[in-house]
Amino acid sequence: MGRRPYLSKELVPGEGPLRWILPLTEDECSGSGRLFGGTGLGAAVRALEVDSGRPMVWATGQFLSHALPGEELQIEVELVAEGRSTTQAQARAHVDGRDVLAVIATLGSRDVDQSGVWLVPPDVLAPDDCPPFPSRSNVRSVSANLERRLVRGRTSDHEPAMDDGRVAMWVRVPDHLIVDPAFLAVLGDYVPWGGRDAVGGGLGGGQSLDNTLRVVEPAQTDWVLVDVRIGSLFRGYAHGTVHLWSEDRRLLATASQTCQYRTIRGGEIA
Repeated sequence: MGRRPYLSKELVPGEGPLRWILPLTEDECSGSGRLFGGTGLGAAVRALEVDSGRPMVWATGQFLSHALPGEELQIEVELVAEGRSTTQAQARAHVDGRDVLAVIATLGSRDVDQSGVWLVPPDVLAPDDCPPFPSRSNVRSVSANLERRLVRGRTSDHEPAMDDGRVAMWVRVPDHLIVDPAFLAVLGDYVPWGGRDAVGGGLGGGQSLDNTLRVVEPAQTDWVLVDVRIGSLFRGYAHGTVHLWSEDRRLLATASQTCQYRTIRGGEIA
């Protein structure tokens, strides 16, 4: 059986043109039982690419409220401006009229000879030489469905902070999936993990406020290196970037996020 684009089976046409529905199960959610932000953005990216007929250049999503298993995420696409090679578009994702995610995006491809990548990938061990990622939850979730190998990061809450703000992991691409922008949007949603490890213990689970995906060149690869770099964490908000690399160190995409945290006091999140 050949590979398929991410969410190509789950995302189904809605009533009328430029309308889509993503039925939510635990497999589209985080360990907390809510829609995983990267999956929501990935669904919007998938819908925007199909409706525009053009590849994603960048998309940014602002998370407005939560969605839960058993609900239907309804996505409405608007092609705002269509040029000869570029489309400016937006999408609204909601559940029964309650806004969950607002997305704006640019799609297209231009015939330009010059190109280059100036970012340098980190020097890391191969996936088979890295230990399994220490899972903090046994429930069904997006992350639980991915094979992950820890490259750099804490393995327990008692370990010291990653005081340079750098964490990384390898993620194996499921053998039925193509590495497309929708799948890369999911992998770009790991800044909250980086923020926790950057400061050590004392923070509750991070919550993404946004996710911006900037697509470079998706390419088929067995593993994707998720290279998280936290720039700052102040007043409970962290800003960070995620560089996504193929196994042979080609840059696939760059993501950036702001996320928020609460403090753990006396074993409870304050």
